[in-house]
Amino acid sequence: MRVKRAKKNKKNMALYSQLFGFREPYQLLLDGNFIHVANLMKMDTWTAIPKVLQGQVKPFTTTCVLSELRALGEDFSATVKAAQQLERRRCNHTTPIGATECLKSIIGTDNKHKYGVASQDNDLRVHLRTIPGTPLLYIMNSVLLLEPPSKETQNRIAQIELEKTLPKKFEEKVIKKLNPNVKVAAEPTRTFKKKPKGPNPLSVKRKKTTKPGTSASKSENVKTGEKRKRDSDDDD
Repeated sequence: MRVKRAKKNKKNMALYSQLFGFREPYQLLLDGNFIHVANLMKMDTWTAIPKVLQGQVKPFTTTCVLSELRALGEDFSATVKAAQQLERRRCNHTTPIGATECLKSIIGTDNKHKYGVASQDNDLRVHLRTIPGTPLLYIMNSVLLLEPPSKETQNRIAQIELEKTLPKKFEEKVIKKLNPNVKVAAEPTRTFKKKPKGPNPLSVKRKKTTKPGTSASKSENVKTGEKRKRDSDDDD
């Protein structure tokens, strides 16, 4: 079972890395109930988590998680000490809120910061399954488990794989030339911002430089020509 589980974990983390951009050390958010259960079971979580995620891991918690643990009383004092050893991820909550809502706000709608979440809160994990590309860990029967990719994650993977098979725009032109009747699936459009362009230096007319004395000589010639015409008219 351990070998099969390790192979599945390796395959799943490869998907997260290749298709969703996860990189080592993997960032993992731990909530209070996960830390508490790990403490009660005396699990060596700092050794188990890298083995499950098949790589180096950087565990985090938040100020909201710590404040929630402190509010639970002396029974959770050991859990508070364990949580204090973790690096805190800034959650931007000046007034502490519930740990579940805090972690939801950090993950957001697209998990752009590439976090995994370790939690015993089933409701939280149900919510996070709706966000593609979010690895989820939990403890069951003293065993640390990595959930398989959710349906939303699998749908996203299928969409990414489909986009890879679609022809590019330059390929569409070639296909249409070879067979105009073929309908080609459109490639997702990408928008680029146009930068302001300066004037074309070749199209700009250069200013003509007049040599000193040329304009004056031309004007004198015109005047002398006019006088000569008038003088010839008077003689007639």
